[in-house]
Amino acid sequence: MREFTLMTDVNTDVEEDYAAAEGIVIMPQYYHFGDGVIYGDEIKLDPETFYKRLDAGEVAKSSGCNPARVKEMFEIELNKGKDILAIICSSGLSMSYNTCLNVGKELMEERPECKIIVIDSLNESEGAGLMLHMARDMQLEGHTMEEIEAEVIKQRENFHAMFIVDDLKYLVRGGRLSAFKGAVGTMLDIKPILYINTSTEGKIVPLKKVRTRKRAIEEILRMFNDMDPDPRYTCVVYTANEQSARELMVKVKEELGLDIKFINEINNTIGAHTGPNALGFGCLARKPLKK
Repeated sequence: MREFTLMTDVNTDVEEDYAAAEGIVIMPQYYHFGDGVIYGDEIKLDPETFYKRLDAGEVAKSSGCNPARVKEMFEIELNKGKDILAIICSSGLSMSYNTCLNVGKELMEERPECKIIVIDSLNESEGAGLMLHMARDMQLEGHTMEEIEAEVIKQRENFHAMFIVDDLKYLVRGGRLSAFKGAVGTMLDIKPILYINTSTEGKIVPLKKVRTRKRAIEEILRMFNDMDPDPRYTCVVYTANEQSARELMVKVKEELGLDIKFINEINNTIGAHTGPNALGFGCLARKPLKK
C-alpha cells in the first residue's frame, strides 16, 4: 500500500498547528476587498485588521480554491510518491470541491500509478474539520484510503455544525440574509442559530431564531447534549473573541460533563459572513438532532 497524504482546504478550519504536526496539507481559499489585493495564500491578513476593515464598512468577497494552486499542491505530494485523500468544504457553499475533484481526475490521467480521492464534506468549518481528525486517527491505525473514505461518507450525516453571530449586518452584506430581515432581527436582538449538515444539502440555514445571545447559547447546549456527542470529536470555533470560546468550553464541562476536544479561530473567508464575536459548535453525534 502506498503512503498517502491527507489534504483539506482552509474552510474546514483544521487547526494549523495540528495539521503541521500531523502532516495534513491545507489548501488556501481567497478573499478581497475590491482594492486589487488578493488575500489567503502568499498574502495574509491578521483577524484584528480584517474585522476592523469589516467594521469600517468594507465588504470582503470570497472565492474558492485556485485550480493551478491545487494542482501545484497535489503534485508536491505525488512527487513524494504519495497518494492523496482530500476532504473539502461543502460543494453547497463553494466550488472548491469541484475544483479539487477535476484537478485530481486530470492528474490521475497523467499519472495512472497515482490515486487521488476527493470527498465532499457537505459541511463547513468545524463540522468538516472534525472529519479530518477522524481520518487522521484512522490513518494512524493503519486504515487504507478507501476504508477511510467509506467511513467518512458513512458518518458524514452525523457531523453537525452550529453557529451564532453577534451582528446580522455581515450576513446581509454577504447575501445570506435580506436587508429587511436583518434590520428587524437587529431591532429585536434576534440571534439566529445557523446550522449545516447533509440534511441541509451542505448549505448554511437558520435552524432557530432566539432572542439574546445567552438564550441562543443555552439552546445550542441543549441540542448539543441531546445529540450525545462522541467525546473524541467535539469543537468550539470563534471569531475575534477567544475568551468567549474559552468560557463556553468551561460551561460545557460544568453543565454537560464534556471536555471540548478542539478549539480554533474561524478563518477570514468564513468570517466575512459571520463577522466578529461569532461562536460555533461542532460534533460527531451519536443520536439524531432534536430541534
